[in-house]
Amino acid sequence: MNKRVAILPFPEIENAYVAISGKTAETSNGVSSTISFLYATEEIAVEWEPNYGPITVLYKCDKTHPKAKEHWFFDYTTGYRNWSQLAVNRTGLGEKFSSGNYKALFQVLKSWHDNAD
Repeated sequence: MNKRVAILPFPEIENAYVAISGKTAETSNGVSSTISFLYATEEIAVEWEPNYGPITVLYKCDKTHPKAKEHWFFDYTTGYRNWSQLAVNRTGLGEKFSSGNYKALFQVLKSWHDNAD
């Protein structure tokens, strides 16, 4: 399981965060890492992890919620049914990430956030 190493506000983009996590692994340095992008307000977050993840909408909830899952940003979330892998390609998130166009990357996540039910 990944361990969150840092959750960092993204410079000059409101409500934007980057999370870096790591775990021990059989690599030359003995570790592997993951980065996640998150656009979040007080109750709703949209997350994308470039290596494997779909765009996922998450809703903050109490731990007593029947579908509550622990999460690294909110203590507990629900909403894992609200995701799309196809949207990653359709919105060009990979290209935005690899070209360093973080403003456009977070704009996609914000759009999903703003359209969350």
